[in-house]
Amino acid sequence: MGNRAALAAGATNERLPRQAEKQGRRYNAMIYDALSTLKDPNGSSTSAIVCFIEKRHEVPPNFRRLLTARLRRLVAQEKLEKVQNCYRLRREVLSGTKGPIPKPKENWPRLSSPFNSHLGETLEEAAVAAAYKVAEAENKSFVAAEAVKEAERVSKMAEDTEAFLQLAKEVYERCSRGEVVMVA
Repeated sequence: MGNRAALAAGATNERLPRQAEKQGRRYNAMIYDALSTLKDPNGSSTSAIVCFIEKRHEVPPNFRRLLTARLRRLVAQEKLEKVQNCYRLRREVLSGTKGPIPKPKENWPRLSSPFNSHLGETLEEAAVAAAYKVAEAENKSFVAAEAVKEAERVSKMAEDTEAFLQLAKEVYERCSRGEVVMVA
């Protein structure tokens, strides 16, 4: 029995990194979507990013803490830049500002043609574009699921209304014939 519990715990521990990795990719996509949509040249605050994401996605109660950790990680990975207390997508270093010298675009590997719809796009740009597309698809999926729930709710209300209408007709017919109807 003890071995089974240990095996089950091991299996759970193996699943956790995969789930965290999947959640991290999902949060990255939501962050990229928020920053690209908000398009604030000075960057977007954590509050603005959280507000944007909460309007479009269902998030856990501790989402703000998870998001700030994810933002710090993306800054450390140099995928985002932090300007004062705001975050923005990294862009080419402007002339006269301090920072690392970007590699020339010619050194980046290119995608082959069936997968590259935007000629001249680098792998990193393609990854960001794919993250946006994933976030957009998840958002559309969420909206569609909510629409299905709403349609089911309205359908149930219509069925209930039809049942009450049928009951009212029956009571009316009995009363019109002079019968006494008891309602409890």
